[in-house]
Amino acid sequence: MRITLRLALRFVGIIALISIVVLSFSQSNIAYKALNDRLSTYNTPLPSPDELAINTTQTINSVQDLWTVWAEIYKATRPDAAKLELMYNAANLPVSADDHSPRTQHRELLQSLDSIPALQTTHRKFISTLQSWPNNLAEQIFNGTGVVIVGGGEYFGPAIIGIHMLRRTGSNLPVQVFVADKSEYEDNLCKDYLPKLGAECLVLSDFIQDFKVTHYQLKSLAMLLSSFEHVLYLDSDSIPLLNPETELFAAEPYTSAGLVIWPDFWISTESPSFYDVAGIGTMPPDLPKSSSEAGQLLINKRKHLKTLILAIYYNIYGPDFYYPLLSQGALGQGDKETFMAAAMVLNSSDYRVETGVKSVERNTGFEDKGSAMIQVSPSDDLQRQNGDRSMAPRAAFIHANTPKMNAGHLVDEGDLVSTADQKPLRLWGSQDEQMKTFGMDLEKTVWELIVQNGCELADVVREWSDRKDLCRRLNEHWDALFKDTV
Repeated sequence: MRITLRLALRFVGIIALISIVVLSFSQSNIAYKALNDRLSTYNTPLPSPDELAINTTQTINSVQDLWTVWAEIYKATRPDAAKLELMYNAANLPVSADDHSPRTQHRELLQSLDSIPALQTTHRKFISTLQSWPNNLAEQIFNGTGVVIVGGGEYFGPAIIGIHMLRRTGSNLPVQVFVADKSEYEDNLCKDYLPKLGAECLVLSDFIQDFKVTHYQLKSLAMLLSSFEHVLYLDSDSIPLLNPETELFAAEPYTSAGLVIWPDFWISTESPSFYDVAGIGTMPPDLPKSSSEAGQLLINKRKHLKTLILAIYYNIYGPDFYYPLLSQGALGQGDKETFMAAAMVLNSSDYRVETGVKSVERNTGFEDKGSAMIQVSPSDDLQRQNGDRSMAPRAAFIHANTPKMNAGHLVDEGDLVSTADQKPLRLWGSQDEQMKTFGMDLEKTVWELIVQNGCELADVVREWSDRKDLCRRLNEHWDALFKDTV
């Protein structure tokens, strides 16, 4: 009886020990799965940065080859760190258009700096790999000059206006319109309508199958994956007013710098910790006071391919890490600072337009509201910086961001009428003001296209298909404001 009891107790003990081992193994698996789920934004396993081995002598014959190589490097240098959180968002303090004083370091607004060492490690590994690559990286795969736009969904409408305005400048440059995935590809637009304007649609997900990106992250990828060597990137709502071939690409400062960036309204608000992450330590003394505005950008990809590849790194890991590092929650946080930051970190040439951005406003009946931003010619700006102040720099772009020139949204969202008396409203100022600023009634010119395209494409653009009486309502606004103007 005692022997039987002793054996039974031993059996129970063995069972308990096995249960503990199984439970421990199970908990380890759960912990590992939780960690893996947190890291696996992508479909393929992520190698350790220490295991990263890239053949820098391999031949790259296409844009897809280039992406295939760098996709693995982006994955391998994913920061293994907690998402950065802010104590509060940085204030949006305006910079006077005439204030060209140097930048002062913004205070730290990050809640915790625990993630900084991990970010330093992966950033250092990425830079080391980038710098080990030859400077003529894939120089044979980009050719020619063109315009790149991110479209799809609600962005198709304003993009079409921008392309029409590009043609009115006299430019024949080809245009590549990128959409995020096949769900945003519209056959009637991409196969029939846009080719008549010298534009084609490309699908980003065809290139970057195992990466999940959206919104601001799309822009730098579109620039890289376009076939052009010389790129004018335009937000869908940024309208060109000068011929890019003669006024931008063929002129200084682009011909020397190869990268031209425009200013925003607000002071820069990057975290001091960004300079630690980037291995710089302290803020360089010669940075402009204002932040950047990336509604338009010029880049020579053969000269600045490494700059663009680093900017993409900042964008891929932007939402959790680099966007808060570079903007600390200020208005417009996103890709806007990533291009200048990449050029600064790599000590590569760039030109930042000094002339401040000008606001275009409308009076709603009770208040003045910003409608658009005017960005000036970089060559005119350079002449001014060199001491020639005989002429004000010409407007090169109007970034019509609030509201965008989307025919369907304009008639449905109340921006076209005064809140005081419901009368039709000009968005960009009086005719006299526009003649003084642009040399023409620019709003009337753009509205000719809005009416034309809104009526022609009312049943073509997917996003407009449920807009009732779109053509009639556009014409009513035209008749009220522009029909009888010279």
